[in-house]
Amino acid sequence: MSAASPAAVAPRGVTGPIPRELLRLALPLLVSQVLRIAYQWVDAMWVRGLGIEATAAVTTSIFVMWTLYSLGDIFGAGISAYVSQLRGAGETRRAGLAAYKGLRATAVIGLVCGVLGMFGARHIYRFMHATPGVVENGVSYLSVVAGAAVLPMLASNCEAVMRAAGNTRLSMVFDLGAVGLNILLAPLLIYGIGPFPELGVAGAAWATVIAEAALLACYAVLILRRHPAFPFARSAPGPPVRTLALGRVGLPVALIGLTFSLVYVAFSRAAAQFGAASLAVVGIANRIESIQFVVAVSIGIACASLVGQNIGAGRPERAEFAIRTGLVWSCAVSLVLTVTMCAWPVMFLSMFTRDAQALTLGVPYLRILAACLLATGVEMVTAEAVLGSGHTRVVSMLYTVVSLIRIPLAFWLPGVMHNGVLGIAWLIVITCILRTIAIVWWAARGKWRHGLSAELRGGAGAHAMLADPEASSGASGRGAATDSPNEPPQRGDSA
Repeated sequence: MSAASPAAVAPRGVTGPIPRELLRLALPLLVSQVLRIAYQWVDAMWVRGLGIEATAAVTTSIFVMWTLYSLGDIFGAGISAYVSQLRGAGETRRAGLAAYKGLRATAVIGLVCGVLGMFGARHIYRFMHATPGVVENGVSYLSVVAGAAVLPMLASNCEAVMRAAGNTRLSMVFDLGAVGLNILLAPLLIYGIGPFPELGVAGAAWATVIAEAALLACYAVLILRRHPAFPFARSAPGPPVRTLALGRVGLPVALIGLTFSLVYVAFSRAAAQFGAASLAVVGIANRIESIQFVVAVSIGIACASLVGQNIGAGRPERAEFAIRTGLVWSCAVSLVLTVTMCAWPVMFLSMFTRDAQALTLGVPYLRILAACLLATGVEMVTAEAVLGSGHTRVVSMLYTVVSLIRIPLAFWLPGVMHNGVLGIAWLIVITCILRTIAIVWWAARGKWRHGLSAELRGGAGAHAMLADPEASSGASGRGAATDSPNEPPQRGDSA
């Protein structure tokens, strides 16, 4: 890496106590993740007055949207790894160049996905074997939110830039405003309150799209004002930052999301044979399970920022300590949520549906899922943290193999167990525990500790690193300041 200025200041994630820095990053991230989930919750809760078919359409749409969002990870994961490690090494301008190239590529993917999503919505719901009512409601909702997929994809990767640079609080504020706008607009557009048109399920979609556009506008203002919390540059001294290299880091991560989405589309199709209530339960339970998911992911993503910065600064022992600390926190939260979900399942289910059959099926379904919450907490923190090192291929392989195994089992196991949709819940639990064991075993081997050192140095080993980061054993960069004495150090959360 290029030489660092001795007068500049290292990121706080490199110098501060790990528990304090992890908490500083994780709390705003948790709020942001909860607010992102709130988009889905808001739409699902407001449309429940339109009936179980509208609820089933909205709750199952997220599995399709995951597919589109995962394509944004092709460059989002690369942005996160590059920006965090370059910031840790003190090369702020090159971190900004990585952000610029990653966001530009994301915009292209997002526009293509929007066209495909807009015109493919009906085919997707028919593939699920949904009832005609679910299909019509689903098309009204999905064609709008999928058509505007570029908005959340860009906003998510803008957040990745700031998070990797060490700032999570501004993103939290932006998310709070966007979700507040969604909450305000959704009932107005769904039910036609006051001067607003009555759009039904489509109204929920338009409320979400408007809120996402406002969120992206906030990040655009930061870029235009050259805010120090958002590194962004169209050129930088030192070895080149290549768009293809960003994509090669992120593509395995995108594959995780794509196969995960495909699995839940398969789950939805398998559940649909048991009726609309079973289909709704799969979507509703996923929303409820997301409470624990966002806690673990928030801790894991915060760990990833610290892992990247400390690997870039040549301090992998601090990266390991960040992961261990995150695991302890995640396990504690997972245990509490396990007890809560087992004790009061109806409280959670009634937020999304009043349908008697859905409640009857949902109670045992949730209690079965609760058995894997602890494993999910361990898995998500470990996987997200290790992805921050740029070593994404092995984690992706483990997720993909399990996902592909789940698809045929989703149709076979309920018949063998003779328990309908509950067979899907047991499948989720068993495969989740096995996947957790495999991920923890690989992470314990420690190959990720080298990060993207060879690639970021731009030396002779860079080309090989592109093909196989796990094979690199070069030392991480040691710089901890900005790459130019005229470049001001990051302020706020990132300095």
